Amino acid sequence: MADGAHPELADIDLANSYILGVIYDDESLTLEMDFRLTEDHPRYEVSDGDEDGCYAKGFIRFAEFDDLRLRKAETPEGEEVDYSDIYSATIEGDYANISSGWGEIELTAQSIQIALD
Repeated sequence: MADGAHPELADIDLANSYILGVIYDDESLTLEMDFRLTEDHPRYEVSDGDEDGCYAKGFIRFAEFDDLRLRKAETPEGEEVDYSDIYSATIEGDYANISSGWGEIELTAQSIQIALD
């Protein structure tokens, strides 16, 4: 697990996972994810294809915010950005800080749920 200390992220390589979607409303912020599982994860399977590792779809849902700061990335004209890339991520206790192609998310939340489909 890269930079994330949340217990539900054990055996998930968060830095090499991908954000598939961002859903935000007045009550929650949900990141639809393609989690990269490490070999120690119970759902890890050896890949037959070209994939670099084992991935599983899931989500991270933050709710009951104490603080929330979103800063969407600006794409320089003429450049392509992969919004799904995660540059750095820390999810520890009630705090999360995620920098990605989508932008920067920093928050504290009373409820952080992480699940794999």
